[in-house]
Amino acid sequence: MSTGSWSPTWSGTANAREHRAIDKALSRLEPVTFAWDWQALDPHLVGVLRTTWRERMRVEHRSSAVFGQLALQLIEAGAHLDEQVVMMRMAQDELRHTATCAEIVRALGGDLAIDHDLTVAPLATHRGASLVERALRNVIYTTCLSEMVACARFVATLETTTDPMMRAALTRLLSDEALHGRFGFHYLEARADLLRADAALRDSLSRYLMHAFAVIEPELAPAPPFRPLSDDERAFGLEDPELARDLFYATMREAVIPGLERFGLAAEHAFATRRRLA
Repeated sequence: MSTGSWSPTWSGTANAREHRAIDKALSRLEPVTFAWDWQALDPHLVGVLRTTWRERMRVEHRSSAVFGQLALQLIEAGAHLDEQVVMMRMAQDELRHTATCAEIVRALGGDLAIDHDLTVAPLATHRGASLVERALRNVIYTTCLSEMVACARFVATLETTTDPMMRAALTRLLSDEALHGRFGFHYLEARADLLRADAALRDSLSRYLMHAFAVIEPELAPAPPFRPLSDDERAFGLEDPELARDLFYATMREAVIPGLERFGLAAEHAFATRRRLA
């Protein structure tokens, strides 16, 4: 384990120039300069915003490692070239999001240094599963489940965010997360014939979903008690945890489960009987 204070830095070499060129080429939106008169804001609000965006910076940085490893699993599974490329892009999106979060923390007068375990946790290998099924399981978990919920939460938060620069920041992240949430369903679509023909694979994935739903629920469905947000907190894009919990279940019922059922996976039964499996 490599734990210590970490903050995003740039090399100052030609690599930094290349980074800026890549960022400009991949960005779906025009760049925004974040500049708040944070000293004029309520100190409590500023403190909460700094903490929120530092934590988001940490999560986005960790997510880049998840997608990076998943890209390698797609290569090993013989995935289509476009799928490998898009997954690599998704890993880079998360690094770009890390930089966006850092810009916001800096614009709020915050310290970028965070206590961050730099050890990259290995992505699940699903002992006994084929390379094809391993990739399917991890694609479903990271994109069809996790990223779909993230999209719903960003959209809901934007509805109450009125500060223009914070709206721009959230929209920048959402513009990429929408791709991340759709990727898994496109990946399944490309394997629809395989899933139709292989009942054993469908059954195995359906059993895995029982476990996946149970694992992701406490991660993405905040548990009460909930602290009500102030009007200023909502205006500056802080997320309502009670709404986030409701959105988890709504996203599962209305988007994820029907989407997975289209490919012959018993997602509805798996969610109803979800439990952690060995």
